[in-house]
Amino acid sequence: MTNFEFLDILKNNLSLESKWFLVILSQQSEAINKEQLKELANNLYTENEKKKGKEVESGLITSRHSLDIHTARLEGSGLVQVKEVGRARFYSITDLGKALLEYIRRNPINN
Repeated sequence: MTNFEFLDILKNNLSLESKWFLVILSQQSEAINKEQLKELANNLYTENEKKKGKEVESGLITSRHSLDIHTARLEGSGLVQVKEVGRARFYSITDLGKALLEYIRRNPINN
């Protein structure tokens, strides 16, 4: 399997929420906690949808459960790095996550 085939599998199987999380993390200069990630992702998603002329009734992530699922998936796939400080967990994008975002930018998803 080539790197491109691997990235294509990730691109096609990663959830919309997880892709937005990667975008947010790629814009950060330091690791952020889950609540910051949720807030920033919801804000950017809502802003983006409004620019497209769509009505947005709720954010992208509407529950703590959903937030936990998507961050765990990103962590398990090696796309984010998690640093624990006490009980808090801070998230940052890995080199693999950056490579995937670049791959998605060059090879958009056809919906």
